[in-house]
Amino acid sequence: MMNRQSRLWGALLLGALLLSGWVAYTGSTRTSSTTVSGMETMLQAADSLYAPASYAVVLQHSGPYRTARDDASFARLGDDAAREFGLTAAKPGADVNGHRLYSASGELPSAAGGRLEVALSGWADGSTNITVRWDAPEGAERDKLLSWARDAAARMERVGVEAHWMVTVRGNIGVLSPEAVKALKEKVRTVYKAAPVESYTDSGSEIVSYTSALLEPGVRSAAGKVNLQAALHRDSIYGTYKLTVASPMIASEL
Repeated sequence: MMNRQSRLWGALLLGALLLSGWVAYTGSTRTSSTTVSGMETMLQAADSLYAPASYAVVLQHSGPYRTARDDASFARLGDDAAREFGLTAAKPGADVNGHRLYSASGELPSAAGGRLEVALSGWADGSTNITVRWDAPEGAERDKLLSWARDAAARMERVGVEAHWMVTVRGNIGVLSPEAVKALKEKVRTVYKAAPVESYTDSGSEIVSYTSALLEPGVRSAAGKVNLQAALHRDSIYGTYKLTVASPMIASEL
């Protein structure tokens, strides 16, 4: 349970930092309709990178929520958000540093067959952060994904939150030759009209941050603007590759 809470806190904190950097870069908040438009761009491009219906999509929002004066008001905030999405109220907890945590999840009709999680974190000064994450069912049609995002944005608006989606697409690519790996990297750059900003490589993975002309302004990096990331991971046993593409960045796992 403690490891679970630590991972949850890390994901919530990352989301808060990502959103603050995103808004700081743009100088303003963005509308939900613009966000859905960017999501559609991501999915259209993904169709040319993966085999049909072979990739999974994760939509995640993280950002500031309402103020919680004490443990009781924090619990009510969590219950309000969970109820809006049809989730069963959860029991609040805390991480090792005493930060308040709340997480409600389930597989509901409102999640269209995928898994939905609504999570809150709280600081000592009363400020809170909310994360809404939907792991869509693999092979979900694009129209259904966009429809869910619009519906979820409306639900979030009712609890005082404007949706800013982080979109992650991931799927298996299969066994690739060195030439095919190079061609895949070039295809990512081409379909997203992207220029690499920086990269990280270890023994089995490579993560590249890009500036994409198709996507909205993202977050600051020491090397420039980042609004797209792509990660290529090779399985050391089977030699198969998995490709993850996300905007503006690859969010940590909850």
